[in-house]
Amino acid sequence: MKIILTGSLGHISQPVATELVQQGHDVTVISHNAKRADAIKALGATPAIGSIDDDAFLTRTFMGADAVYLMITAASEGDIFEAGRRQATIYANAVKAAGVHQVVNLSSVGANLGPEVGALHIYNIIEGLLMTMLPDVNLTFIRPTSMFYNLFGSMASIRKDHAIYTNGSLTKTGSWVAPIDIAPIVVQALTKPAAGTTVQYVASDEKTYPEIATLLADALAMPDLKVIALSDEDMLQRLLATGAPKQFTEQYIKMTAYERDQDFYADYRAHQPVLGPTKLATFAQEFARVYRQAE
Repeated sequence: MKIILTGSLGHISQPVATELVQQGHDVTVISHNAKRADAIKALGATPAIGSIDDDAFLTRTFMGADAVYLMITAASEGDIFEAGRRQATIYANAVKAAGVHQVVNLSSVGANLGPEVGALHIYNIIEGLLMTMLPDVNLTFIRPTSMFYNLFGSMASIRKDHAIYTNGSLTKTGSWVAPIDIAPIVVQALTKPAAGTTVQYVASDEKTYPEIATLLADALAMPDLKVIALSDEDMLQRLLATGAPKQFTEQYIKMTAYERDQDFYADYRAHQPVLGPTKLATFAQEFARVYRQAE
């Protein structure tokens, strides 16, 4: 199969490209960075250097493809929802112009919800646009839960205060996923396409924040590591003080508050995935290694 991947050599796209090449597929990896070309070739894939904002470039690159993997990095600057709407429209136009019939889109848990879910509403917008603009295309939406590597965002407060700060729940169990566990799900969707529109959740582990803190405390040999619950306003001000963009941060706080106060995982439970093999206990060891290297 001829398969086109967006996402350059990121956490998910690189292992997807590696597996597809090993299976004998003709793989093209899109990257905006020409310096990535050699690394893409080293995987056995073909680099396509250009911008995902460029309709003409995408159409040329998608031409003749059996399947395309679309990944949209949520914008953190400006109007994040308009950015998602614009990128989804560009992708849909290129898919249509190139005559592609199979699309796999990296979406997110929460994509079934509306503006009430804050930052994750971008994925609801993207899924809706792709379905509306590509009614004759087989669409598979992959919905991972919270990425393990999001926990690196607490590294500074762990180092300074021996604390993880959150406006989220300390008692609800959250769902987390390792990017490496997403890759085989994407490969399966690309190479064995399902007809129509399908949704698949992906997760690796389910833990509360205090349970995660215990795992990190053990890995870091930091027995006093704790999780501190903050109000929405206090968490907002803490993040803004680090220089985080205002609109994105406000939407992030709204997202976490919704997870805390509402049944955020209802649709996830209704389509409960088999948990992947990579666990947070293993990630805690990686976290500790990165933490010590940064000292």
